[in-house]
Amino acid sequence: MSLTARSRWLPCTRRSWLGTVAACVAAPAAADADEQPVTERLAVPGGTIELQFTPDFSAAQRVAAREWVQRAADTAARYFGRFPVPEVELLLQGSDGAGVKSGVTFGEPSLLIRVRMGRDTTSAQYRADWVLVHEMVHLALPRVPRAQRWLHEGAATYIEAVARARAGLLDPDDVWKSWVRQMPLGQPRDGDRGLDHTPTWGRTYWGGALFFLQGDVRLRQRGTPGRGLQQALQGVLAAGGDYRVVWDAQRILATADAALGQTTLSEMYARMKDEPAPADLPALWHELGVDGAIVRDDAPLAALRRAIFS
Repeated sequence: MSLTARSRWLPCTRRSWLGTVAACVAAPAAADADEQPVTERLAVPGGTIELQFTPDFSAAQRVAAREWVQRAADTAARYFGRFPVPEVELLLQGSDGAGVKSGVTFGEPSLLIRVRMGRDTTSAQYRADWVLVHEMVHLALPRVPRAQRWLHEGAATYIEAVARARAGLLDPDDVWKSWVRQMPLGQPRDGDRGLDHTPTWGRTYWGGALFFLQGDVRLRQRGTPGRGLQQALQGVLAAGGDYRVVWDAQRILATADAALGQTTLSEMYARMKDEPAPADLPALWHELGVDGAIVRDDAPLAALRRAIFS
């Protein structure tokens, strides 16, 4: 999830970590020492993360969480060629129990990712987590107008699975099988008015993901199997397009296209932004060699399918 503004963390009460600024208005100027976050700086490929823990984490719990953060940052950097931004704050808000609960990325007044999580999260739960990579993908694209939020959430939904599979955290065949189940959630339904005008959960997350899946395939079909969405979005980053700036969808997609000498994504956007434009998913899965629980290597686009995860 991505947002453009936030209330800054204020060292007064734990309620402030939940974004409740009003609780801090009458607080003493000097906060109690045990209310302060535990902060450290983490070097990542091409950048730095200012890692902040609420003080209820033990030293051992911080070590486990730090390893998870490093792995997620390396995963994002592997996909984009470097960590998307030079510096970001990452606030981990602990709670009782285990598991990564939710995440949100803010662009103002400075870059911040906030993740709510159980302090007793296990190694297996950390390894299976998708939330933090999803939030880090948001950093790699400019902020967009509210009507185009599908672009941010769809890109993060699609790319986090690809990036995690490339890092060895997921089996690519399992990703394809899950997409066969989940991508239909992004198809237009009755009353749909296109991606820019249908802000439902399904169209925002999975409609956006479906846009980028189709875009990745078509970019590779029109060019070469080895160059697709990854290289297109690296071009956006190289042009200065990250979460510190605001661009509209047309500019983002045109810049991505230009990185590959194409107009594919811009053409797709022009067709899908104001009209339902459903995808022929059965035909797409057949061409890629993904038939239900079976992934086939004798399909017409099997080499392209493998290239997306290679």
